[in-house]
Amino acid sequence: SEKAEKLHTQALEIWLETLGPDHQNVSTAYGHLSQLYAGRDDFEKAYGFVIRRTEIDNKLIDQVIGFTSEDQKLQFVVTNNWNLHYYLNLVNQHYSDDPLKRKNALDVWLKRKGLILDVQKRYQEAGITTSNTEIAILFEELSSVRASLSKLTFSKPGIADTENYKQKKSDLENEKDQLESQLSRISKPFALKQKVTKANSEQIAKVLPPETVLVEFARIETSNLKSTEETNNIPHYRYITFVLHAGSGDKVGMIDLGDADRIDSMIARYKKELSKDGNGNGELASKTSKELYDLIFRPLLKDLENTKNIFMSPDGNLSLIPFEVLQKPNGKFLIEEYTFNYLAAGRDLVGFNENPSAGNTCLFMGAPDFGMEASTKMSFINNGKIDRKKLLTKRSFNLNELSFEPLHYAKEELEAIGKIMGRNQSEIYMGKEALEETLMNTTGPEILHLATHGFFLNDRKSPGSGRGWQAADLLAMDDNSPNLIEGKINVENPLLRSGILLAGAKRSLISGNAGNNDGIVTAAEILGLNLHGTKMVVLSACDTGLGEVKSGEGVFGLRRAFTQAGAKSLVMSLWKVPDRETKELMVQFYRNIKSGTMNRCQALRQATVSYTHLTLPTNRVACRYRW
Repeated sequence: SEKAEKLHTQALEIWLETLGPDHQNVSTAYGHLSQLYAGRDDFEKAYGFVIRRTEIDNKLIDQVIGFTSEDQKLQFVVTNNWNLHYYLNLVNQHYSDDPLKRKNALDVWLKRKGLILDVQKRYQEAGITTSNTEIAILFEELSSVRASLSKLTFSKPGIADTENYKQKKSDLENEKDQLESQLSRISKPFALKQKVTKANSEQIAKVLPPETVLVEFARIETSNLKSTEETNNIPHYRYITFVLHAGSGDKVGMIDLGDADRIDSMIARYKKELSKDGNGNGELASKTSKELYDLIFRPLLKDLENTKNIFMSPDGNLSLIPFEVLQKPNGKFLIEEYTFNYLAAGRDLVGFNENPSAGNTCLFMGAPDFGMEASTKMSFINNGKIDRKKLLTKRSFNLNELSFEPLHYAKEELEAIGKIMGRNQSEIYMGKEALEETLMNTTGPEILHLATHGFFLNDRKSPGSGRGWQAADLLAMDDNSPNLIEGKINVENPLLRSGILLAGAKRSLISGNAGNNDGIVTAAEILGLNLHGTKMVVLSACDTGLGEVKSGEGVFGLRRAFTQAGAKSLVMSLWKVPDRETKELMVQFYRNIKSGTMNRCQALRQATVSYTHLTLPTNRVACRYRW
């Protein structure tokens, strides 16, 4: 109504005068005006106001998430997601044919996607440079200024304090800019992170290799653009996709994939079918694979044109499947035609060629002695070069019903790939030497390869064949099943639900000493690693790519932890993988890398195609997640 418009406009004018242009109240006013005009079908004005709100929100988020806990960061970002989704809905519903608005929408999504992980990595990298006193002092000052600026931004000054408030805010913003400029000049990691954070579609298009595309997925809440309510009792979601071609950045496609629940349900069904054994399972999974192809890949073909090399940045449950296993109507798998390079966020491409160089050492670890006694373990620690200052990681859970069957082919795998990569450049730790302490004391190996059991916990997990566990295995077991360890699970933190098992893990649980450096290495502990300069981490184990999915923020699990720790690329599994077949695939993978004729993604794809012959039941071992 005209009355509502007048009131919102008056409120906006008052807040602009008293609080300045970047206050949360001003953002809210812009949002209300955008919805008001959308309700009148005046989408141009609605678009103008939502753009202004989004610009303010981006500044507020940058100020807040730099110093709060991860839970607080997530909570704050989620509360600001409604406007982000409203904006993307507005473009999707009314401006999908407008090239400039599509491009602007992609720029906003590129900035916001995976933002918390980016901030965590920025602070992790800063911690590593604390040996440089000047950088440490500047970073501490910047954190303090950000905290003060955030507190001031969200305060409400009295009428008499308006000018003083605006002056203080201006002074803090100037101080923040100066500190960031100083840090960028003397800290390469900080400068790179600033560059990546501010990347837009034009910058990304310029660094995309020729004849490649970036495919960005977004899982967004569907907005009723004519409603003034920011929440609904039953929210509905959909997937939209951006396609950006290499070049100038002007070529941006936007595709609506439709109902997210339908897609998510089919992904869950597909993974369930792949996890089962039995006659007819391959045919059933193949049918679902083709249905998923129709839902999530066929709609992209027009915008992909003839491009076969794709940088893929999934969102939501799309992060839990490798696109390689999707089948075309003729039965061919996408891996036969396309090469996929997975990313946490598209803006990561800007920093790909500027990561610090690594040493030549490869660290290969696995085939652990799970039952190693504590006394034996201590002798290895005392005889080794272990920094005890790094042995203070904490845990808050016990695993329930995990198997510790030895992995016979993991030993052969490590010996074979160590020989391929060169004995002089390889450190190999197996059996009793595959210690958590050794892993946690490593610093930036060129390649880190871990061949052992992996786990991801929902509520209960049980042993299965291969290198991990599936929930369905529990149903087939009785109370007398051998080689089980009972325990209590209390794993609210998703980073404690996934991990790998190293030497002494079984003995730690049996003795009741599970806790510090017990051989059970969770994603939370992996955050303590320094992998800056590490080109690749290979987790040759089951379920290592799984975790708790947060739309817009990726998967909270091992993949996030290794990325935050500094690893440039990951090779991981999204389901159960047999021991022997994994070994053979990994050996071929490293042969391809050593040939010098393929990059990591090409090497894995070639190993997959040549080894599995693309039969669906065995293809599950080949679909390793990487980005």
